[in-house]
Amino acid sequence: MLRPEEMTRAVIVGSARNLDATIECLYDLGVLHLIDFTEQDEEFMLGQPLAGASDASQKLLKLRAMIRTLNIDEHKPVGQIPVQELRDKLTQALATLDLNTSSKAEDRQRIQSLMRERESEIKSLEPFRQFGIPVEDFDGYDNVSSFVGICKTAPGPALSSRLSMMELFEEVRKPDVAVAVFVRNDDRSEVSRILAEHGFQEVKLPRLKGDPGEIIERLTKEIEKLNADLQRIETDLDAIRKKFADFIIASEEDLAIEVLKAETPLKIAASANSFVIDGWVPSSRLADIKTALGDLTDGHVFVDTVEAHKEEEPPVKLKNPGAVKPFEFLINLVSTPKYEEIDPTLILFITFPLFFGFMIGDLGFGLALAALGAFIRAKFRSSEDLSRLGTIILLGGIVAAIFGIFVFAEAFGIPFHPPEESPDEYTWQTVVDIPVHPMLDKMHDIQEMLAISLVAGWLHLSVGFIFGFVNNFHHNRKHSYGKVAWLVLLLGLFAQLMAIAGNSTATSAFINDTVLFWMPGSTIDVMGIGVLVPALAMILGAVTLLPFTEGALALTEVIGLFTNLVSYARLAALSVGKGAMALAFNSMLLPLVFDSGNILIAIGGALALIVSQLFFVFFLGALSSGIQAVRLNFVEFFLKFFEGGGTDFNPLKYERKHSVATK
Repeated sequence: MLRPEEMTRAVIVGSARNLDATIECLYDLGVLHLIDFTEQDEEFMLGQPLAGASDASQKLLKLRAMIRTLNIDEHKPVGQIPVQELRDKLTQALATLDLNTSSKAEDRQRIQSLMRERESEIKSLEPFRQFGIPVEDFDGYDNVSSFVGICKTAPGPALSSRLSMMELFEEVRKPDVAVAVFVRNDDRSEVSRILAEHGFQEVKLPRLKGDPGEIIERLTKEIEKLNADLQRIETDLDAIRKKFADFIIASEEDLAIEVLKAETPLKIAASANSFVIDGWVPSSRLADIKTALGDLTDGHVFVDTVEAHKEEEPPVKLKNPGAVKPFEFLINLVSTPKYEEIDPTLILFITFPLFFGFMIGDLGFGLALAALGAFIRAKFRSSEDLSRLGTIILLGGIVAAIFGIFVFAEAFGIPFHPPEESPDEYTWQTVVDIPVHPMLDKMHDIQEMLAISLVAGWLHLSVGFIFGFVNNFHHNRKHSYGKVAWLVLLLGLFAQLMAIAGNSTATSAFINDTVLFWMPGSTIDVMGIGVLVPALAMILGAVTLLPFTEGALALTEVIGLFTNLVSYARLAALSVGKGAMALAFNSMLLPLVFDSGNILIAIGGALALIVSQLFFVFFLGALSSGIQAVRLNFVEFFLKFFEGGGTDFNPLKYERKHSVATK
């Protein structure tokens, strides 16, 4: 679980006549991560596509063109169609469908182009239809310059005051002014300058003849006729879509698979009479490949294992059980672990829900989050990433509800029972008597929650350094021992913090009496702070070792480790902050709901309470808690051991969703 699946380098060798069967078998098994062949020589070159690859590719292109034409990219066929049925009908169906859809697609495109052209002509003529000037008379003069267009403000007064000879047509509209100005060529520059001051934009009129109003009416009728033709084409395409959509989508899937297999030889080594396939196989499945290929080819294809070079890193296939696997989604947000690295998915499975649940710590909000996660899982089942995200939210919500019941004893920020100092506070006890009392009060046990957060941080970071030690032990002992120095430094810092806390909290008292019982309690005074001597010794010893194991620059990160540890105080801070927001809204709005005596005020208070709780407490609280729970893992934890950069295991395989192959 903490390690990816063990990989073995396998080489498959056989005669050329068995290549088709070998590729088919490998895709059916789905366990070989192919290594592309690149080192060509006189004997071995890249292989050639399998027979039928060109024909399948051409058919696939036609089908994909039909899918775009019919707009059925997102269509989900009902059930799976047998592959043999698809192939028996494909050639004839493809010829008929290609003829119908391509011709109708061309007609649709032509009509849409004509409609756009007519609409553009109407748009350009519309501002000038009231002028009563034939379109051909707006320009084309030798001694007269014309300006036809749109102004932001009316230019008439300015033009009249500066020009003695002109003809002006002006139509004030909202929010602009249509103008047509005819002047002598000598006045062209002056008119252009005046119009520019009024935001003039020239309009290019279409090369048509006649009155603009009559032309617009004629063009409108043409658009209506074109639209009717377009609707008939869309009706025909819709009929094709309803009848053949399932067949087209399933055939596209089947052909895509065939092309995928047919082009596989382009990645392997081949000679005139043989082939060599190189790749990685999960060690647990190596026997399956040997058996399957041996039975299929009567022993004419051989599978052997070779020792990989040190610089060759196997692909990574994470090995996690079903409950843990959704948290690979969070790992993929960062990077795939290297093959020799520990897979931190299990730790994320444990820590993320705990951190998230502690920060939310509410039965009502926890159950609401669990319901949201369940909805996302059900709604987006086809999306692996969204389904995994839904599972993470679901588990986080369940843990938050558990904290809300047994630790904080509250739901929607309302406690199960009234606290002793506020017996008149609104509680669930007036509705239902829940026989659970809080172990922690968010508003009063802040020191206790800070102590718990520091303990969580020490444990979390310690695991990170242990993982770092294991990751580096076999290839960099010096760096591995550096992780031990960091671990000792972390323990010294944590012990000092617990010594400062002393018996002020139950958590620190427990840690001092159990986990740190072996440390003598002697202290020395440093700037008014009682420094625990064993803790100081561990800190100084670790700082002394770090330059020899991690380099001198590691000393600059000592303070960073302390801030990492203290950073876990955000667990308590977020929990208290969310609780304070819920308490504030409840304190302000619940009296309006129950004590106002006015039904309108009560309804308004209830609506305000729902909105404030939903947005400010539930949404913002869940978002900030989720971000911080992820951050503590990605920043504080991962940086202690995780490098990433591994290659995902990507075997030769395919998935049939809409077609089914029968033997």
